[in-house]
Amino acid sequence: MNNTIKLLLIFITTQILFGCSATRYISSIFHEEVVLIFTSSSYPDEVFNSKTLPPRQATLIFGPYMPNLGDGGGTFGGDGHSYEGTMEGKEIVALWQVPVKDKVLRYYVRSEPDKGIIRAPREGHSTYSVGVALGPKRVEPTGLTQDQHLSAEISHRNFYNKPILYRWGEWDKLYYATGIFTSAELMEIPRKFYEIQGIAITAEQYNKLYERCNGEWEAVKCFMDESFPNLTPEQLAYIQSRKHSDDDDRLAGKFLKPVEHVNKWL
Repeated sequence: MNNTIKLLLIFITTQILFGCSATRYISSIFHEEVVLIFTSSSYPDEVFNSKTLPPRQATLIFGPYMPNLGDGGGTFGGDGHSYEGTMEGKEIVALWQVPVKDKVLRYYVRSEPDKGIIRAPREGHSTYSVGVALGPKRVEPTGLTQDQHLSAEISHRNFYNKPILYRWGEWDKLYYATGIFTSAELMEIPRKFYEIQGIAITAEQYNKLYERCNGEWEAVKCFMDESFPNLTPEQLAYIQSRKHSDDDDRLAGKFLKPVEHVNKWL
């Protein structure tokens, strides 16, 4: 028996003596126990609590995770999710609706089949983080690079008219980062974000997709296909470029319906 195995057994025994779970420790060697998913989204002239415009909404599929985003707006915030499976190379899908002055913005993003999630090293941590911006992100002045400051907009000023929050990013793109960080660090420290091009969609298309993604099939059928109404040539080309090999089987119900995930660590 080599020294590594001996040390592992000694450590596990110690954890048991102190009332900890050896099974939990062994699990954490191979993957994180908790995934923190933080999201941000900010558009100019957003309208809140409108009586005539539909509400702000956001839906995200990030590999095996489907966090409850609420309206998805504001600075980076979120919560933890117990480990549900590897995210490396997995699919990303998002749709969001934002009422702004005199109109409603609606966007859809799907990763290409061979360009799934790029996952940063876990570095032995039991908690792993994901940061996602649906369109422009909202961060503090220090959270942008010098180049980003050139195209950023001031989102909020303090009492003394000093800018304290900035908005940066293209309206129809999703940005994401993975690694070991907090929501505060996403706000305060520049970080490399990968980007995925999205496309604008109509209210009719959005509503059909929203029902798919938030119905009983959730992530299984959460994507646009050629059956969607009134597709423009640009939309059709986007859908076809994002088509996955198992799409037809997913729509045909050949996959199992998702089951509610129970956090076994609570």
